[in-house]
Amino acid sequence: MLFRRIFNRIAAARGKWGVYLLEVALIVLSVLLAIQADRYNQERKNEAKLKAYIQALYQDLKDEQFANRNNLLDCKEDIASIASCIRLSQYDHNDSINMALDHFRQVFSRGVFRAFPPTTFHIMTNSGDIALIKDLALRKQLAATFAFRDNYIKQDLRNHDQLTKDIASRMSPYLDFLCMKRSDGLHQCLTDRDGFAANGQNDLFLFQQTAEARAFHLMVGINYFEACIGELEGLYGAVLAVEDVYSE
Repeated sequence: MLFRRIFNRIAAARGKWGVYLLEVALIVLSVLLAIQADRYNQERKNEAKLKAYIQALYQDLKDEQFANRNNLLDCKEDIASIASCIRLSQYDHNDSINMALDHFRQVFSRGVFRAFPPTTFHIMTNSGDIALIKDLALRKQLAATFAFRDNYIKQDLRNHDQLTKDIASRMSPYLDFLCMKRSDGLHQCLTDRDGFAANGQNDLFLFQQTAEARAFHLMVGINYFEACIGELEGLYGAVLAVEDVYSE
């Protein structure tokens, strides 16, 4: 009898522990399911966010490439105009001086009009969302491309603007810039013809050198952006719905 009572108590205790273990197991399972569901939802949100980022990033790259190509065309025109100005200004004839100053005026009036707003890549980097791009090689490529954009292309345009102001200031003692805006007989705008002949060549040569450096950096930048565009199309073609390789 004693042994039977002990056995019954043990069996009852086992039943209670079984219920407790089952309850604990159900609680753990529900927590794991909740975590998995949350993780799944977060992954879906991240996929949607990455898709939007990739599309915006791709558009940024194409916009930058379009601007680079246009800036390169303007830069090449600047180089040609400055070279013509240097060549023609060596002759002390009104016709040659008129043509030289007309080329010089074209460079000043053409200018460089370009803004550098924050890009999608900068936004992703600052927010930490750049980690959504799992391909480390692509991330490095994007970082290098936009670093070149900020450190060279952007800086070149700033330097061009500053150099234009500096040259205008240095030439103002022997060249009337207001006259150049409204006059066709540009030789009349030279207030000191000898000063222009003696000093103008140096300033024009410096102008030409910086323009050539700017053109070189733009060509390098175009190659950088072209490579990034191709890489995005290769990795995220379905997201971008790209049928043809990006072209000019």
